Amino acid sequence: MDYVSEIKCGNKRAFEEVYHKFHNRFYSYVLRKTASGDLAEEVVQMSFIKVWEKRTELSAIYPIEVQIARIARSLMIDVLRKKAVERSALHTIQQNARAVIDADPAADKQLVEKVHEAIESLPPQCRKIFMLSRDEGLTHSQIASHLSVSPKTVENHISKALKVVRKAAALCFILNL
Repeated sequence: MDYVSEIKCGNKRAFEEVYHKFHNRFYSYVLRKTASGDLAEEVVQMSFIKVWEKRTELSAIYPIEVQIARIARSLMIDVLRKKAVERSALHTIQQNARAVIDADPAADKQLVEKVHEAIESLPPQCRKIFMLSRDEGLTHSQIASHLSVSPKTVENHISKALKVVRKAAALCFILNL
């Protein structure tokens, strides 16, 4: 079957066939590169969604698996870059926090208060997910299962919470400098 032309025409059955045929292959590939089951599942799902959304732009020259592989690789790189930026920002905040706290021991108490206030200001679901992640050490999948939400929802809430906490911590440092 010519999957590319079938999918381009909007054949959902052909798309489902491709999904079932290649999902595990791409999941394994991304899992090997990222060592994260949640991230691998997210990238693969986003890849197939993008294939369907952009189906009219698929190339008849390349097999469908080649096109999905390119999309998955690009999305994986984007997600890994985003995570690297988040880690870098957190590392910078931690370094700045240590410098401020070393210079002014009272800043430690202020920082804790500001972070606590930021967490308390989060919407209830966001706060609950963040606390399950940080205080109880649950993975995104465990939280998703526990709360009957998708792992992507968990990731979105944690990302939102981290932005609020980082902003509060950064503001605290700026005011103390």
